[in-house]
Amino acid sequence: MKILFVGLGQMGRRMATRLNADDTAVWNRSSGIVQEFKEKGYSVPTNLSDGVRDADVVITMLRDQEAVRSVGDRGLFSGLRPGQVWVDMTTGAPQAADSFHALAASQGATFVAAPVVGTLGPAQQGTLTVLVGGSDENIAKVRPVLERFGTLHVVGTPRQALVMKLVVNTVLAYYMDAVSECLPVLDAEHISRDKALALLAQSSVAAPVIKGKGQRWQSKHYDQAEFPIELLAKDLDLMTNLATQSGWDLPGVSALLTLFRQASQQEQSRHWDMAGVGEALAHPLGQAISDK
Repeated sequence: MKILFVGLGQMGRRMATRLNADDTAVWNRSSGIVQEFKEKGYSVPTNLSDGVRDADVVITMLRDQEAVRSVGDRGLFSGLRPGQVWVDMTTGAPQAADSFHALAASQGATFVAAPVVGTLGPAQQGTLTVLVGGSDENIAKVRPVLERFGTLHVVGTPRQALVMKLVVNTVLAYYMDAVSECLPVLDAEHISRDKALALLAQSSVAAPVIKGKGQRWQSKHYDQAEFPIELLAKDLDLMTNLATQSGWDLPGVSALLTLFRQASQQEQSRHWDMAGVGEALAHPLGQAISDK
């Protein structure tokens, strides 16, 4: 089975290394990282449309669906052919999955959505959670490939896979803000972060992410982000838009979106990991955030 992996960003490059070089071609909008893969034995198509046509499975893993459309216009869409499966692993708006599904069908190809839960470490180790949406037949075709990235959970349709991903990231955002906003209070009350986080990890609110972000919270080092604040703000925006389209107002999520946007727009925390969102905004009484 020939695979084309499109998108060698921080997540994509780690995921692509899980695939056998002999069976895999890679493509990226910027060429620097592509050369590194070429030196490792991965093939690189001369142009995207030819690379798409030569593949049995095309995987896209990009920042957002605007990037998918940009890549589509550069040859992805025109290269799709009958018998192919296009797997989009990008996190984006559920309605875009509907349009991508229709676009693939118009070319005789099939479409599977497979957004992932997890950050850089799990991507490198092949322990991501993969939320899969598509027909049973199409999922069966790509299951051996997707299982190289992690554990598969079949959600339903492509649209439903993206809805579930937004729900997961919304809950994640609540965790990130709640824990990180409480940290300055722990400091003020002379309770060690290490002890508090260990207790949380053993309590009824325990979640793997608390252990996963513990080192960042203890050290207060939020640079070199695994999951930047700005990307989680993007997903919260998608969630509020989806809720509006579904006829629902989500006041808590809207408030959370405001916080994440504010943190992503501050100079000091612009590129921070999501674990620092609360500390980016928490401030002493009487002191404006901009004075921090």
